[in-house]
Amino acid sequence: MFKKLGTLLLITSLILLAACKNSEESSTSSEDTNSATDTNASESQDISVNGPEKVGDVYEIDGGTAKVMAISNKETTAKTGPMQLTVKQVIAAVANEQTPFIEVQLETKNTSDKVVYFGPDNAKLATSTGVQINEPSSDESDDFLGEYVGKVNDSGSIFYIFDNEEDIKDLDSIRLRTSAPSDEDANALGDDLDLKINLEH
Repeated sequence: MFKKLGTLLLITSLILLAACKNSEESSTSSEDTNSATDTNASESQDISVNGPEKVGDVYEIDGGTAKVMAISNKETTAKTGPMQLTVKQVIAAVANEQTPFIEVQLETKNTSDKVVYFGPDNAKLATSTGVQINEPSSDESDDFLGEYVGKVNDSGSIFYIFDNEEDIKDLDSIRLRTSAPSDEDANALGDDLDLKINLEH
C-alpha cells in the first residue's frame, strides 16, 4: 500500500512540476512577445507621421524610409515672363540608409492667357558641396505640364540622385537653374531662372 501511495505521490509531483514549467515558459513567451511589441511600437514612433519637417526626421517613402540630412521649409518664389515658380520645400535625405537624394517640391503658374512652354522638371541643380546634376531623375520625378494653356497651375516634385552620402552631408545651399519660358514660336518670354535656396543641416 505504501509503495502504491509513494508511486502516486511521485506521479502527482511530476505532473505539478511539468505544469509549473509550462506556466513559466508561457510567461517567458508572453514577456518576449510584449517586449517585441514594445520595440516595434517604439520603432513606429520614430517615423514622422507629418512627413519631413526637420533634420533627423525619418519618414516613409515608396519602398521604405528616408532620413533627413538637410532641409528648407521656406518658400521661394520667382517670376520670369508670364511664369511663376515657387519652391515649396527642399529635402536632402538618404533612402533606406543607402541612396542619397534631394527632393525639390515645386509649384508653377501661368499668369497669362497665352500658351506658354516651361520645363521646371529639366532644371539643373548644383550644391554647396560642389556637385552638379544636369537633370532630375526621370524615374522618380513627377511630370510637369510643359505646355501651359492659359492661366493654369501645376505642382510636383523633382528628384536628384547622388552617388555618395558625402555629396549632401553638411549641405548649406543648392542652386536651381531652369530655362526661360517660351511661346509657340520658341521665342523666349523671360530670362533663365537661377535660384539659391539655403538649407538647415
